[in-house]
Amino acid sequence: MRMRVAPWALAVGFLLAACHDDAAHVVAQNDPAFQVSVEVSGLGPVTDLAFLPDGRMVITEKDGTVRLRSVAPDHLVTVAGHLAVDTASEKGLLGVVVPPGFGSDGRIVLYRSVASDAGGTDLDRNRVASFRLGEDGLLDLGSEQTLVSGLRGPANHDGGGMVIGPDGKLYVGVGDSGCNSGRPPDPPSTPTNYFATCLTNGNGKILRVDLDGSIPVDNPLVAVPEATACGDVCGQAPALLAPPRTDIWAWGFRNPWRFTFDAATDLLWVADVGEVSYEEVTIVQPGRHHGWPWREGRHGWPVGQCRAVVPDTGDCIDPVYECHHGPAVDGIDGGCESITGGAFLTGPRWPDARRDRYVFGDNVTQDIWSIQLTPDRRGVVQGSRKTIAHTDGSPVSFRTGPDGDLFVALLSGQVLRISPAGGP
Repeated sequence: MRMRVAPWALAVGFLLAACHDDAAHVVAQNDPAFQVSVEVSGLGPVTDLAFLPDGRMVITEKDGTVRLRSVAPDHLVTVAGHLAVDTASEKGLLGVVVPPGFGSDGRIVLYRSVASDAGGTDLDRNRVASFRLGEDGLLDLGSEQTLVSGLRGPANHDGGGMVIGPDGKLYVGVGDSGCNSGRPPDPPSTPTNYFATCLTNGNGKILRVDLDGSIPVDNPLVAVPEATACGDVCGQAPALLAPPRTDIWAWGFRNPWRFTFDAATDLLWVADVGEVSYEEVTIVQPGRHHGWPWREGRHGWPVGQCRAVVPDTGDCIDPVYECHHGPAVDGIDGGCESITGGAFLTGPRWPDARRDRYVFGDNVTQDIWSIQLTPDRRGVVQGSRKTIAHTDGSPVSFRTGPDGDLFVALLSGQVLRISPAGGP
């Protein structure tokens, strides 16, 4: 993600000022089709959430704290455990997912920036690991099983998004580690960070692994002997070939830190954070280059620039939605700064007129929006974006709950619930 003022640091001030009435946290609600309320408050800087099969909510906080929230009527929030994390800039405990097999092995999966005194380095900072959550509600730190490692984390753009796909595999979003240029990616300007276009590192990618960390045999680079490679310096242009990372599923992203599958099509929708001009939502195509660092939104170098990568998998994949920083321009929505994706409205509680909308937000402007899907659910209808609510906390994760309602993690220490109007 990207924060305009003191990355992540505003969370402390928000938390100290927090109070517990709903109006204090949902500054304005705009779309009468939705009901927005505060589900949990008084937390630390929330980064993500997930649900256990029995309905309990797992909540992660940036400082490494894992919390459990019990089901009704008690709704008690307890501490399950604490991991040693590097919290500089956008780093920390950034993501959680509950695998389908939780009922048999009691494991949850966490994405974190490992603290230096716990073995983390800038070349191996961000890792994905599973931990056993005991029947007593406590995290067994000694049960750690590393699933993904070797992800750079010297600065920002650390990723942290995770979902279990319809194929039962674990999908992981990893940022490009920063090294910003501060300018649009237009020729003749060249990138200051090539990691997303190199296939020997996991940064700027969406990775795909089995739930034990092994590599699926149908991953796109499994049979590729050599691929475009980078050195350890983000500004060093690719100049060699080497064996690729075989956990890579798709590449060419800046910070694909939140994404979700559409259950109606099994397509993966990722919200990728832009730099100076555009934010974007892209339907991911496995084994393809999605543009960064050569393109931002649908702009920049020609789409054929992505063919310079070995293996050549075709032109750059452009997003299905882009949003301009500042005012709307040339028919493109405006008012975006740093996008947070996103979830689909599913389940019988939602009327048909709302099941064709994608819900997402912006962690800088603190807006929550919905946008209409095309009839084939492979694009969005231009000009259909509506504001659901404006909050006083940065929305950093959207998750679907057991009843189909959406739950939104706010960095300021709350979890919001978005329900159909007239719902509980």
